[in-house]
Amino acid sequence: MHTPASPTPPPLATPPALASPAPPAPSAIDVAARYARLLLHRALWLADQLWRLLRPQLGWILLTTFLLGVIGVLGMLLVLPRLVRSDPGDSRVALIPPAPAVLDFLRGQQSYDADLMWESFSASFQETLQARDFTRERLAAQMEEERRAGQRYRKFDYVGGVRLANAEAMYFYVVEVALPQGSGSRSISFVFTVDRDGKIVAVE
Repeated sequence: MHTPASPTPPPLATPPALASPAPPAPSAIDVAARYARLLLHRALWLADQLWRLLRPQLGWILLTTFLLGVIGVLGMLLVLPRLVRSDPGDSRVALIPPAPAVLDFLRGQQSYDADLMWESFSASFQETLQARDFTRERLAAQMEEERRAGQRYRKFDYVGGVRLANAEAMYFYVVEVALPQGSGSRSISFVFTVDRDGKIVAVE
């Protein structure tokens, strides 16, 4: 006798899928860490590219760096003593007014006045010149020769003066001289030594 099959039970209902919860938002620390890792990777990549670029010239780069370092050290050795050393003060001499006798000599040159030039000399200097056969008359003849030749003393510039220990003084001048026959001009220097009476005792 055929036994009827038992009915198949209906399938169980599948429960609905539960929705997965949303991932939590990254914290500020996580964001900072990711950003730091990104910067580190970028820096490593740039360092690798720079190394590939400089590696063929590494010897020259090291040599240049060494030489620049040596130059820098030597420069500091030269500069530091000047920075540390105390200021000794201004060593330039104070400007002193020129002696009237010096001005008389220069003005006598400009006007071909031998008498004015001769009187600017001290008595001892006049005697020294006369002993060398250079008299007032010879000076006058020299100035007249320069006047006829067209040599003119255009101007004189006072450079400076200094007082000496023996009450004398020295004065430095530059004189512009127009040469004869339109040959242009040139500058000549004069150094006058003046005694304590203000008279010229030497001309160089």
